[in-house]
Amino acid sequence: MKWKLLAGAGGVAGALYVRRLARGRELLENPFGEVTRYYRWRGGKIAYTVAGEGEPVLLVHGIYAGASSHEFRRNFGELSRSFRVYAVDLLGCGLSDRPRRRYVPADITDQLEDFVREEVGEAAHVIASSLGAALFMPAAVRSPRLFRRLIFICPTGLQSLNRRPGRLNRALYGLLYGPLGDPFYYALVSRPSLRYYLRNMAYHRPEAVSEGVLEQYYRTSHQPGAKYLPAAFISGMLNLDVRGLYPRIPHQSLIVWGNEARTTPVGQAEAFLYGNPRSNLRIFRDAALLPHDERAGKFNEISRRFLRSGSPGHAGRRAT
Repeated sequence: MKWKLLAGAGGVAGALYVRRLARGRELLENPFGEVTRYYRWRGGKIAYTVAGEGEPVLLVHGIYAGASSHEFRRNFGELSRSFRVYAVDLLGCGLSDRPRRRYVPADITDQLEDFVREEVGEAAHVIASSLGAALFMPAAVRSPRLFRRLIFICPTGLQSLNRRPGRLNRALYGLLYGPLGDPFYYALVSRPSLRYYLRNMAYHRPEAVSEGVLEQYYRTSHQPGAKYLPAAFISGMLNLDVRGLYPRIPHQSLIVWGNEARTTPVGQAEAFLYGNPRSNLRIFRDAALLPHDERAGKFNEISRRFLRSGSPGHAGRRAT
């Protein structure tokens, strides 16, 4: 009887702990100070922001806990002076719906392809980050006429996040997806954990992680249903091997990499440069996984030049 009481007390304490950690569900604001629009896709609403005139540019953020189009807050306004820019929150992220579903790579690929076809309505340039870049690639191969020039920021799929999920991955996903995974998830998205990730992995300069940036990640990751997409990412269910896809992308592509990136080190950039003859590479010093944020001014300048002319200003590999 004593052990049953202790177990019951432990369960109640665990539930209260998770409930306390879940407090962070304040309303989110549009990171660009613009009107949020919605695109209905397979029963859910995908939030996006659009501004500017000219050829369309789609911004695709990476996939991780707390991910959203906030990642492009220092690029959206500047690029919208030259293009019609669409910043999208993938389903499960930011201001979009967060349905309880078991995400697979095709969920990301299909929503991006459908968004450009149905909402943008004409061929678009694409700037995509990390795993978001890899999961976009099947759309570029499958529907090349929907896209123009492409910029991939620290993409995965050749040497990282490219292994097919196995039995252990599926077991881990089942654990994270269910209620037993809640304590692990809320520990992962606690302020100390997010601060460590942002300062030691995402960014090269710790001072780039202001309290405002940290709070945005915290609030986004504590919305109802926020754990389902990160659970798929953490367990490897969104891994995608692009070795058979990337060489077939027919568009002019620019690979952008932060020289100080750790989880996907800059050495992986060479495989992308030489994996497709239509690719160029720019390496950004003093930046990690988010060179478009840490070196926003230079990134915006190079992106504008590349998207207008198809040239980043120098053939092959170049450090900036």
